[in-house]
Amino acid sequence: MAKIESLAELYLRPGFMVKRLHQVATAIFLEECGRYSMTPSQYQALCALSEHTGIDQSALGKLIGQDRSTVSLVVQLLLERGLIRRLADPRDKRRSILSLSESGMQTLREVAPAAKRAQNRLLAALPEEQRAGFLALLRTLLDAHGAEIDPGAVIAGSAAAQGPRSRIRRAPRPTPRSSSSRPARKLPRTNGAGKLA
Repeated sequence: MAKIESLAELYLRPGFMVKRLHQVATAIFLEECGRYSMTPSQYQALCALSEHTGIDQSALGKLIGQDRSTVSLVVQLLLERGLIRRLADPRDKRRSILSLSESGMQTLREVAPAAKRAQNRLLAALPEEQRAGFLALLRTLLDAHGAEIDPGAVIAGSAAAQGPRSRIRRAPRPTPRSSSSRPARKLPRTNGAGKLA
């Protein structure tokens, strides 16, 4: 019978430590950027749209490494705040494209120094000469597991998706069994997994 892991052993697992470090990074970011009511995912989305305007929500999610439910909520919150715009793609009316608004660009410029402070605080425990090596090790692990994000490939894939489309028939969505008169619930401010949006 396999030996059950102790808590001490669990705490030394790379996945556990990476998760905890992510929680610490998020807490530091929220402390530094709290006055802007900005989460890390929202900041990442603004950064991505400042560099790649006119992309769809799917490409945005891939650029910032977020699942569909999280990026959907991030986009909704940024739209509500007027920081981004969503327009019909002139080449394909079935598709919406996103861009940064003037207000979004101004907010991004204001938040950037606080986000940089958060990054510096996170890495402050490491001597300056070890920081680049630490980040390189993280990149190596991401790359080894196919999780490194290549913005060029994401944008190229998004552009290819805009090209000529074959008409694929999708199965019709099932209709609800009974209609409900309950009012629609407001979106939660986390995704389905309880992560901040």
